[in-house]
Amino acid sequence: MNKIAKYLNQHLIGSVFDSPQIMEKYSTDRSPLKITPRMVAVPENVADVKKVVKFISQLAKKSVHVPITVRGAGLDKTGADLGSGLVLSTERLNKILEIDDRSRLVRVQAGVTLGQLNSALALYGLTLPIKADERETIGGLIANFTTDDAAGKYNGIFYYVDCLEAVLSTGDSIQTGRLLRRNFARKADLTSFEGAIYRDVDQLITDNTELVKELGGRATIDAAGYQMISQVVKDVTKSFDLLPLFYASQGTLGVITEVILHCEVLQPLSRRFVAAFESIGAAENYIQQIMPLGTEELNLYDARMFKTAGDHGKDPALFAPKFYKGYFVLASFDDKPRRIKKKLQKCLKLLPDNAAAVMETDDNVTDFERLNSAVVSYLNNDIRGERVGLADDFYVPTEHLANFLTDMRTLELTYGQELPVYGSFSTSNYRVRPDIQLNTVEGRQMVLQFLKGLSALLKEHGGSITGGAPEGRTKATVTNAELSEDETKLYQKLKLIFDPNDILNPDVKLGAVTSTTVRHIRTDYLSDITL
Repeated sequence: MNKIAKYLNQHLIGSVFDSPQIMEKYSTDRSPLKITPRMVAVPENVADVKKVVKFISQLAKKSVHVPITVRGAGLDKTGADLGSGLVLSTERLNKILEIDDRSRLVRVQAGVTLGQLNSALALYGLTLPIKADERETIGGLIANFTTDDAAGKYNGIFYYVDCLEAVLSTGDSIQTGRLLRRNFARKADLTSFEGAIYRDVDQLITDNTELVKELGGRATIDAAGYQMISQVVKDVTKSFDLLPLFYASQGTLGVITEVILHCEVLQPLSRRFVAAFESIGAAENYIQQIMPLGTEELNLYDARMFKTAGDHGKDPALFAPKFYKGYFVLASFDDKPRRIKKKLQKCLKLLPDNAAAVMETDDNVTDFERLNSAVVSYLNNDIRGERVGLADDFYVPTEHLANFLTDMRTLELTYGQELPVYGSFSTSNYRVRPDIQLNTVEGRQMVLQFLKGLSALLKEHGGSITGGAPEGRTKATVTNAELSEDETKLYQKLKLIFDPNDILNPDVKLGAVTSTTVRHIRTDYLSDITL
């Protein structure tokens, strides 16, 4: 065992590992990259996290650089869960500390998963209405700030976080909270590292007032960099809160350890409705008509996905074969049973004559589950290689969607494969999964080439490749070059304020280097299900 791991093991309740077998487990996430860490720390509590970070910070001051990568469920699609130094896993910070059902508040550790939390909240008739992978951790949902499929109705994770606690790069803790200027002054007067952060962030915003204002007023949704700096100071009250900076930060500003969330009342019933259309225009017209009904989810699928799934024995068989060349619209409604019934009847009434639809009932639930199974089959069965999620979570404005989908044919011709787009119409957050041969030089070259081509196409249509999630290592190869000089300097200064020794995930976001990212593209495939 190396000296650092041995020293930390002597001072932690949790454990630090450096065996090759364990390092292999933490060397991949859901990205096309593979980076083997030097060691993995699994803290048992917040005190352990502080000790690890403080020690690594002390080493950095002695010119011994061991970067820290925070890892939740290991589901990141941009390589932000991977690091060559010390991976700090939050898997044991998985306690639900307190549930106040009257106030609809819950306090959890950052490693609690969405599924674990909602199972506990359901006992109180509550839920955190986030439609994401149930294996995602609460800390990961904040740090990756992914737009979930129910965000069109429920506004996403940003709406539900009241405050959080994080361990800073010095090993000190900070608790966020919106402060009026009088209370802010008390924080800024502190002689600690926390006080310096409040003073320096406030000064940074003051020095870049126009740029920060411009970031907050952009029409294009984009999670690259630290654009949430525009939400730190509220214009009307001038109140101040560091919380927004942790959204899309991907572990570069601090280690999130605890979170207080407010929740929603759990709806008694949820029902789905799927309709098939022969063209994107017909699908869009229909979607615009049913959106006012208040859908929980409103998703769009290129029907070619289901045809491919059918070739692997996973055809949902809901519609006639002619519809597998068009688009599927999947809507779900969560409400009281009588209200849902009226909404579903309205959906049927609005359906045009040349479309087909199926409404979920107690008798056909299995058919809808087969539809989900077909999506999973498509994502995990390919012709040539692996459908990696490198191009997930991009933003396309509604008014540009039809033209964007038409122009996607150019990329299909370039790469000689079908590229069906699917995702959430209500949030304008979409995904496309090229199948890539990672075990060939041509396949690995395709990873970055495809990202560049997709990003250019999205820009033509007013979209963004990082509209639904931040850039990490992979998308940063595109986004860093697209940032203006002033914006880059602003983000670099912010990173320096929080992490002066550059130990917190230094190789993601602004610190990502294309040549390094290329070198870490893996040559083998993930063995488990890739959603």
